[in-house]
Parts: sequence; C-alpha cells; structure tokens
Amino acid sequence: MVRKNTDWLHQRLGTVVLWALLIGFESAGQIATKVGGDQLGQMDFSLQWLMAVAVNPGVLLAIACYVCAFFVWMLILRRSSLSLAFPLSSLVFVGVLLGSWLGLGEQISVLHWVGVAVIMGGIALLAEGEET
Repeated sequence: MVRKNTDWLHQRLGTVVLWALLIGFESAGQIATKVGGDQLGQMDFSLQWLMAVAVNPGVLLAIACYVCAFFVWMLILRRSSLSLAFPLSSLVFVGVLLGSWLGLGEQISVLHWVGVAVIMGGIALLAEGEET
C-alpha cells in the first residue's frame, strides 16, 4: 500500500516539474523574442534583416526555449488529456506577464492583474474537476 501512495506522489511531483519547465521555457521564449526584436530595431524585411535575425542572441535563445518547450509538452501530453493540458497551458500568459514586469520593467495595468486572477481561477476550476 505504501508503494502505491509513493508512486502517486512521484507521478504528481513529476507532472508539476514538467508544468514548471513548460511555463518557464515558453515564457522565457516569449521574453527572449521581445528582447531579440528590440535589438534588431526598425529594419525593413530583407535578406539583411533575415541574416541579422539568424545570429541574434535573443532570437537564438527563443528558438532554444521553444524546442525545449516542445519536448516538455510532448511529455506532458503523455501524462494528461489534451482537454485538460491545453487550457492549463494558459499559465504561460501569467509567466509572460510576470517576466515582462520583473525582467523588462514593463508597466502592468490593474486590468491585466485581474486577467491573471481570472486565468488562475479558471485553472483552479479545471483542476478541481479532474479525476485523480
């Protein structure tokens, strides 16, 4: 009986770690894309711009984050139903908002914070209805 309880705990803990990684990678990818875009400035779309994008550190970091997020997403989908996992992926909105506020110094309106609360409330409702 103890083994079954331990297995359940390890599975849940593993799932939480995967979700933290997904949110972290996707949020970091969005923020790195923003930084990379800012570094490129107001260049017109051209071969020169494409070459600048291809070597931009922010863009390269974003690509690495998205590749990692893809593999983590695949692992999450092995453990969860898509009907639950996809709505839970909206936690990335919260991660990007917090990252842009803390990391980029962006001003976040009260309405945005209310939106975060609504997302978190929706996720809590989804989690409550999930079978264990």
